[in-house]
Amino acid sequence: MAEISGAQLVIDSLKREGVDTVYVLPGDPVGDIVNGCAKAGLRVISMRHEQALGMAAQAHSYMTRSVGVCIAASGVGQTNTLTAIANAYSNCWPLLVIGGSAELRRRNMGDFQELPQVEYTAPLSKWAYAAESIQRIPTLINIAMKQAITGRPGPAYLDLPAEMISGTVDESEVPIPAPAPEPPRPLAEPGKVRKALEVLSEAKHPLLIVGKGAAWSWAEEELLQFVDRTQIPFLTSPMGMGMLPPDHPSNVSAARTQALQGADAILLVGARLNWIFHFGQPPRFAPDYKLIQVDIEPSEIGTNVPATVGLAGDAKMVMAQLVEALDEVPVSYGESPWLTGLTEKAAQNGATIEPMLNSDVSPIGYYRILKEIRDVLPKDAIVVADGASTMDISRQVIPNWFPRQRLDAGVAGCVGVGVPFSIAAKVVHPDKPVVCLQGDWAFGFNGMDIETAVRFKLPIVWVVFQNANIDKWVRTYVDGEEDPNDFKPSMRFDKMMEAFGGHGEYVDKPEEIRPALERAFSSGKASLVNVIMDPGASRRPQQFAWLAREGRMGY
Repeated sequence: MAEISGAQLVIDSLKREGVDTVYVLPGDPVGDIVNGCAKAGLRVISMRHEQALGMAAQAHSYMTRSVGVCIAASGVGQTNTLTAIANAYSNCWPLLVIGGSAELRRRNMGDFQELPQVEYTAPLSKWAYAAESIQRIPTLINIAMKQAITGRPGPAYLDLPAEMISGTVDESEVPIPAPAPEPPRPLAEPGKVRKALEVLSEAKHPLLIVGKGAAWSWAEEELLQFVDRTQIPFLTSPMGMGMLPPDHPSNVSAARTQALQGADAILLVGARLNWIFHFGQPPRFAPDYKLIQVDIEPSEIGTNVPATVGLAGDAKMVMAQLVEALDEVPVSYGESPWLTGLTEKAAQNGATIEPMLNSDVSPIGYYRILKEIRDVLPKDAIVVADGASTMDISRQVIPNWFPRQRLDAGVAGCVGVGVPFSIAAKVVHPDKPVVCLQGDWAFGFNGMDIETAVRFKLPIVWVVFQNANIDKWVRTYVDGEEDPNDFKPSMRFDKMMEAFGGHGEYVDKPEEIRPALERAFSSGKASLVNVIMDPGASRRPQQFAWLAREGRMGY
């Protein structure tokens, strides 16, 4: 038979596995793979930094329930993907990183860009391996795909030494595996499903918490059936937003503190009791509530708080089991005083931010900017948020109406995700509006890749919240004429977008926000609305800080 190169085996394997898009930064020794992917009909999105392409690929995974793929060059090109790999690992998102590396025959000789790439990457990955023969490339890609998506998803890394890419073998010597199947969707133990409903039936103050694991499972239909039948109050994690309608009468997300502190039984679906949910412990939670925990990863059951009932399984399947079991173990709370009280508290909390939402004060605060964005966005818009205050406050103001249409830093708290996540969102959903909300600090991490959006004609709208400092609270600890935490004020990020061929808007007055947004969305181009805002603006006072380091658990 004919000879075939390692590069062509990679391309053919990716196509066989159903991959239709790859995020890349071309370079030695992966150039033949990148060019070959384009010739083979894959969509090749070339970006300006390896961190960005790894982040774009994982967002692609999350929105499509597939394995996103990125390809990086050797040495520091590959190590630049490590932050993206770490973010995927923390968020439990599948990702396949293919990295070129130095030639095997020159290892330990100081070859060009020779680094221990597998050793660096393995601690952050579900699976990391270096190809030892050209013949095994299809098998290794197949293994990587299975590892990334099965069970609790996560990143996989395949290292390709240079001669594995450029070398050739006889096609007859290459085993071709069947494509990786859809990941299994395990059911929970039936007896435990019944026990979970029995616990809920005895609860006076029940609460449902929905996380992005449920979004990954596409469990929205089953969750809505369960909520409608039981009328259980619910709230979501940041990226769980949109899994249930924001206007549902059982939505108590705006009364989060009161709901967490008052619940005597919690059904936790696809979320973890980590720092985002305050470890499930007092003072944010009641000291003696009963926990029903649904998670794809059995070892997660009981982490930080013992589970009264642990339901190890796929969120979509387990929620379907719970809905079906309601016929035998009815659970229905009706218009309970508990729900009424939380709804009233949510309305009160909403009223506290109304003056800030409608403020005409200049310089502008976060809430007014976000209110104008909220009012101009259609319901099907995808919202990407990046940067501490911008991300946090946006959750209070901008609702998400559909699942998997809010993306932010997630568990790792990784700044810089906004630009690459937005690019992936538009690649996956070219028919939906995509808006990226970023602080000026966050924008700086991967801001050059707005040029990628222009180059690929991706009409994303960026709104940069420019307060000209890294983090306003740091100022209280630094005293000096030149504060190391300050930026030059009023930087013209809009001009940067225009220089790349996109549409730019500069805003420094409240009444200018809405017209600028409308022009940006109607331009048909990648756009950036640069909003100059109050350097001291912040969110409304919180009972509990999201992070406190004063010698006790404060978040």
